[in-house]
Amino acid sequence: YKRQLNIFMDKKITDLDQEIEKKVIDDRQKDYGNYQENFVLLAEMFTLILFDNLKKRIKPHQVGQLMMGLKLYRSTKNFKADNYLDLSVYNKMTREIHKKEVAKKDKNG
Repeated sequence: YKRQLNIFMDKKITDLDQEIEKKVIDDRQKDYGNYQENFVLLAEMFTLILFDNLKKRIKPHQVGQLMMGLKLYRSTKNFKADNYLDLSVYNKMTREIHKKEVAKKDKNG
């Protein structure tokens, strides 16, 4: 037990945050499927819903931005730790998707 406590104490808070984010992403992926594929599908769905109000299609990374906006808005209503954790997780997912979109655009373009 003492050894485990020392290992735990040696970890940085950021390492723990990253482990928590990874667990949340893995758990959600088990429940809902691959988030990158889901963001692509949601981008299509949001584009269809907002068709008459849009000039362009919604991109997958913008789905993440919308989800972060929702979580940020919810955090203004009352404190719920889950909103902040979800905001952090959506940020990580969105950053990954946006980075890939930019790399693909640069490669093709």
